[in-house]
Amino acid sequence: MSEILDRTAYQRPGSFSEATGRMSKNMNYFKINYVLFTAAVLAAFILYNPTSLIILSVVGAAWTYVYLVRTEPLKIGDRPISEREKLLGMSGASLLVVFFMSSAGSVIFQAFGVALLCIGAHSAARVPDDLFIDDANGEGGFFSFLQPPRPGITGSVA
Repeated sequence: MSEILDRTAYQRPGSFSEATGRMSKNMNYFKINYVLFTAAVLAAFILYNPTSLIILSVVGAAWTYVYLVRTEPLKIGDRPISEREKLLGMSGASLLVVFFMSSAGSVIFQAFGVALLCIGAHSAARVPDDLFIDDANGEGGFFSFLQPPRPGITGSVA
């Protein structure tokens, strides 16, 4: 945590290519911190907007009822609804409610925008020279931490 907040490691980039190079290295190094920061910003925006919190809670309760609480199959008339139709129907209804019938979608987009702005500013201004970055493993992309380790690569946890 001290690496991300080290005040002496920030400097204005000299050019656009330098800024994008820094962003690439910092995104690879701080990716978990950036995901956690985005989640915290999203949670704060939702908590500070009670209407969105209520709407998202109702949508979550509907999903819980349809998939966990209800034991008998859903039917329209005498025709049972398949799992695929249930998933598509709930997804469509959720998108409709969250993005078109309420302000919850706007709050979510604002939270992602603020998080993206902060992450972009940090990753462009942070000089990655003192970071331990393994360039050979940096080709996996932003979500490379979700992939299992490759055979032959051993790591130790201190």
